[in-house]
Amino acid sequence: MAKRVKRMVELESKIREREIKVEKREEKRKEEDKGKRLEKEKVEKIRLEEEKGKKKEVEKLEKERLEKMKKDEGKKMLDEIMREQQRKMKEIMAQIEAMTKEVKTPTMFFGVSWKVESFVKECKEYVEIKMKEKTVEDQILWVLTCMDGGTVEKWKEMMEDDLKEGLREYVTLEEFFGEIRKEFGKKGKGKKTEEDREKGMDGF
Repeated sequence: MAKRVKRMVELESKIREREIKVEKREEKRKEEDKGKRLEKEKVEKIRLEEEKGKKKEVEKLEKERLEKMKKDEGKKMLDEIMREQQRKMKEIMAQIEAMTKEVKTPTMFFGVSWKVESFVKECKEYVEIKMKEKTVEDQILWVLTCMDGGTVEKWKEMMEDDLKEGLREYVTLEEFFGEIRKEFGKKGKGKKTEEDREKGMDGF
């Protein structure tokens, strides 16, 4: 009887340990989801603020155009002013359209060599539309958030630390993409390697 009780206690203890592990994993997942959600909200807030600023600039230009129309007496001068203001308004509206244009967030990169070029292409498109005014360092740090898993994680952490400590410096984002190609694109050459297959045929 005592052995049976002891066995039941041990079994219950193991079950509880598993439950604790599951709870910890769930808590970690929730924290990660929260962090991603906050980052997304931060990016969206910045986008809205920039869009608001551009719209105010459009309104200001329109107001200036109307004021000049009232003051200008000559038709030729009036036409020139209107053309210039319309040109500026078109440029600003094009900037607003580019800022608000939907663009696909790059697929998370897990180190699969044959997916390097598609990852770089997606990052370039996103940065061109959403982060064109940001510094090169900010753009690079954002690209690093799209990289995860295995050896990629170690390389990512090394890069983040080096950038923060000033050990690495890039003049252009293209230079950083060259580092990615050098580190993860060596074995690819358009084919899936054995290491890639171990990481998953779908790139995960």
